[in-house]
Amino acid sequence: MSNPQHVALVADLGGTKTALGIVSCTGQVLHRDQIPTLAQAGGTELARHTAEALKKLGATARELGYEPLGVGIGSAGVIGSEGQVITAANLIKGWSGTPLASILSDVTGLPAYAVNDVHAHALGEAWLGASADAESSLMVAFGTGVGGSYIVGGQQLHGAHSLAGHVGHFSSPCALDIACTCGGVGHVEAVASGTGIVNSYRRLGGPTEVESLVEVKELAATGDTHAQEAIALGARAAGIALGDLATILDPHLILVSGGVTNLGDLWWQGMVQAYQQAALGQATETRIISASLGSDAPLLGAASLIPDFIVRDSSGG
Repeated sequence: MSNPQHVALVADLGGTKTALGIVSCTGQVLHRDQIPTLAQAGGTELARHTAEALKKLGATARELGYEPLGVGIGSAGVIGSEGQVITAANLIKGWSGTPLASILSDVTGLPAYAVNDVHAHALGEAWLGASADAESSLMVAFGTGVGGSYIVGGQQLHGAHSLAGHVGHFSSPCALDIACTCGGVGHVEAVASGTGIVNSYRRLGGPTEVESLVEVKELAATGDTHAQEAIALGARAAGIALGDLATILDPHLILVSGGVTNLGDLWWQGMVQAYQQAALGQATETRIISASLGSDAPLLGAASLIPDFIVRDSSGG
């Protein structure tokens, strides 16, 4: 019992803030912290800033009597098998091409592993959350953008180019001729994301000074028809996308997460109705539920990236 308990140092890197944590092999978040994301500092500088914070977190872990075994991080962007950022949206300046895991490892002195942020979220849910008992699960997050993950038998599908799960970027009949943040046209994300719904509100005739999804929700509640239409359009696009994906992948369970779900019944019911119309045959019977772990999910998922971490210490370290 005198040996220190192994832990993971983890991060969930977002566009404005980065959540940090110390996670046990049994899935307890033993310590939490947060730093601003230096989104405009450049890829290498941002990675080093994050790495220094994780190094400091490692010192905290040792002070608490734990022994860090490795570093895991979920990050925006397409993340390759070596933990490098392959491509990323312009929200984080110069992020594409950053050798993220390599920099984290160099600075912390620990093995480091990186994955897309929604992939990390899905891994956390598959470990200890809403999809823990599912033979296969599709998770789609409708937030600032739209992302996803497909897990089968506990293994996450990444694909030949690490693109699997980036479900915001296939064509939607609800987004014809509408520009997407990726530079394409007509993608699901353009109307089904939080940003897309706000943009739809303006496009439908709402005032340009409305800038947030919360504002659109509040306006819809007061009877603003443009707000209601924008939410309904986003819900329909989301439901059709999920229905198409369910027809192709036939998951046992569909998890839905992200800030758009906070729009409530108007969005959820519209999404489910569109799903029922789009899904083929028995796919209409597939359960669609909300993710359950909240902000802890990507931290747990990042910890699970460390090889043998969960298995080795599953009895409590």
